[in-house]
Amino acid sequence: MHDYPDLVKQLPIAPYLDDICVSLKSSGSHSLILTAETGAGKSTALPLALLNHFSGKIIMLEPRRIASLSVASRVSTLLGEEIGKTAGYVMRLESRVSEVTRFTVMTEAVLTRMLQDDLLLDGVSVVVLDEFHERSVQADLALAFLKETMSLRGDLYVVVMSATIDTASLSSYLAAGCEAAPVFAVPGRQFPVDVEYAGALLPSDAVMRELQRRDRGSILVFLPGIADIRKTAAELERESVDADILLLHSSIDFDEQKKVLSPPNDFSRRRVILSSSIAETSLSVPGVSVVIDSGLARINRMNVAAGMEMLVTETESVFSAEQRKGRAGRMRSGRCVRLWRENDVRVAETTPEILRTDLTELVLECAERGVYRRDGLSWLAPPSAAAWKSAQKLLIVLGCLTAEDKTDAENSVRITSLGKAALTLGLHPRLACVALSALSFGNVGESADKKSEISKKERGGLAPCAEAALQCVLAYSPYADSPSALQKRFFSDLVKRLAKCAYRFPDLCGNSGSEDSSDVTAAVLLLAGFPDRIAHLEGDGTYRFPSGRVASLPKKDRDAFRVFPEWIVAPVVDAGEKEGRIYRWEALSAEEAEAWLSVRSETYTETEFAEGTHSLRKTEYTRFGKIVLAERRVAVQDGDFAYAACRAVEKNGITRLPFGEKTKAFLARARFYETHTRAFRTVYDGSAVSADGMYTIAKSSEENLIKTVREWLPPFLTGTTLRENAVYDALYYYLDGAKVDKNVPQTIVLANGKSCTLLYDTAAEGIIRPTIEIIVQKIFGCFETPRVMGVPVLFKLLSPARRPLQITDDLAGFWSGAWPEICKEMKGRYPKHNWDYRAAERE
Repeated sequence: MHDYPDLVKQLPIAPYLDDICVSLKSSGSHSLILTAETGAGKSTALPLALLNHFSGKIIMLEPRRIASLSVASRVSTLLGEEIGKTAGYVMRLESRVSEVTRFTVMTEAVLTRMLQDDLLLDGVSVVVLDEFHERSVQADLALAFLKETMSLRGDLYVVVMSATIDTASLSSYLAAGCEAAPVFAVPGRQFPVDVEYAGALLPSDAVMRELQRRDRGSILVFLPGIADIRKTAAELERESVDADILLLHSSIDFDEQKKVLSPPNDFSRRRVILSSSIAETSLSVPGVSVVIDSGLARINRMNVAAGMEMLVTETESVFSAEQRKGRAGRMRSGRCVRLWRENDVRVAETTPEILRTDLTELVLECAERGVYRRDGLSWLAPPSAAAWKSAQKLLIVLGCLTAEDKTDAENSVRITSLGKAALTLGLHPRLACVALSALSFGNVGESADKKSEISKKERGGLAPCAEAALQCVLAYSPYADSPSALQKRFFSDLVKRLAKCAYRFPDLCGNSGSEDSSDVTAAVLLLAGFPDRIAHLEGDGTYRFPSGRVASLPKKDRDAFRVFPEWIVAPVVDAGEKEGRIYRWEALSAEEAEAWLSVRSETYTETEFAEGTHSLRKTEYTRFGKIVLAERRVAVQDGDFAYAACRAVEKNGITRLPFGEKTKAFLARARFYETHTRAFRTVYDGSAVSADGMYTIAKSSEENLIKTVREWLPPFLTGTTLRENAVYDALYYYLDGAKVDKNVPQTIVLANGKSCTLLYDTAAEGIIRPTIEIIVQKIFGCFETPRVMGVPVLFKLLSPARRPLQITDDLAGFWSGAWPEICKEMKGRYPKHNWDYRAAERE
């Protein structure tokens, strides 16, 4: 057994460390799953054990920047070193590593880029995926890439760590055709936590109530998002609570986050930490003895149809609730106040991001790896086909992918130089495309300048047009609200990356150094990455997008405008349930919109029947997506009528045709004939199959009539108006009406000489029955049930007042069974009527 620092020996995971490493080395799958309860010390202690047992480098993936820094700092402290020696970290805009670094903590996007640049991860012995239960898109992608790399290298190992997870499916996934991945479950250091269900109590009221207790520990409040955090903070400040109010959210300044995670300077003063789900598992907030849980979380969900994400507030999962509760029992007994009722229903765990969020970045990463189909990688949870296709479609529009065969885009897409360049910038493909436009746009005026304090040195000699494009990127990036120092680092880093792109992808460079181009506004610049977010004014502050989705400006913007811009570009939109909401937008002038749309819009004609009529109308439309730019009526040509009629049927079914009683009655008889003719046999699903296998579905079924409408309808159409006679004639010919008439009569003569109309009704069980609806006295003298093609006629018998009496397809049984009682009742109601059912026979 290796020797470890005393602080590590005190951790619950300590006795397991060497066994975990030995098991990992001997695992046939080259992988291991480690689940550990709160306080076990897995993130801190396991890196030391891996350094002892493996000679190569160790990489640990953490989902958040602050968690990466925290782990690297703790491991360095245990090693008695500064960060950047044996243990370090790498994240966007900041890193502390050296030539002697063997253990590196990385954020998710950095690991993905490393896997792309070095397929075999040369020199790396172990990759640890920490907090895997969060199931971010990047974590699932990294695991899929790592599984592929492990199949190419026999000395690479993967450890998946989580507070708790479905180990059975994960172990099976990692097995790779051999033995399943071993699973280690390590107990934590968890003190008892009393749980109180407080119902719909406001978070601020719950905080003030807890502050009145004698407990001196910190209060950690879980809220769904930054807006709720700031609102609660403002409410507490208005009450002048005797405590320090601290905020913890990914958008909060990095230094402020570190302050929250450090022990307080004054332990006599209580702290109230208002946090998002960031503090559930990967971060340890010191001194917490009380947790107040709102029971809510902000979740991104992709609306594939609208092509937009929705940020929705949902009830948290049972798993999240337990993790939040555990934060109160890390150091001693604690309390958890849940702001819901105990019997409220909650899902067991949150859906993985890969099944609910935007996949644009993931699909582009896969494309660079040569994977263009979603089944090209082995996934723990395969992304949905619709989301994958939607992401591919957007990337084609952006120019990051190209489809060699437009009719089969999924199987013919290839990554472009723009797509490859976009991945090097470390941005979402949308923002990357805006940034890369800096290589081709001309001079830009003040209208696009965001008045940032970026110096000439940080601009790196960029032309004004390029600077304006990058200012747009900064304004819509995660660093938009960061301190100026961090914004400068981001800007400088982006300039360097763009310079490399210009050298590596010269085909992307245009007149970026030109000083004589026309002014280009922020809205136009943003169109490079948000072409599907151009929107046209529909009403007061309401806009329509190319997808057809309608969204509204925020109330403050609607109140501020008397005249709304006709065109806008809206990079930040929530699809919403019924109508979307626009959070950030830029106005686009009519001239800019016209110039941009002129080379992207499509002109085509639609021939259709006027709504509510069967009269033909032909219109020429100029559109961008579902935004109509212009329309005009044009003359109907030969062939338009038949085409429109067939399209109407294919789109809306045969009921779009003029169907009168005559046509409906014939179709019912045709279906009866097809089902019962000797040439057909009825199968279990109700469809008819011919003896020679000619039809797989009934010829007269709606499904087949829609499918074959272009065969049977056009020859009978004339003029520009759909008429019932034409539809009847077409169906009569197609369904062999002469045979139908011969075998399935419209009328029948009963045994008593009375002629009756036959109806062919569909019964509840879906079977068509020949039916006669008749006053009972008119079948007097009829004792044998008539048949049509061997099927007994169904009689719906009525009283003299035409009220229902009985339904039967067995007249002989009716007369001997139900009739005596019915007759007795009828004689009482209608004493003057003749009720002798044998009268007609005697006559």
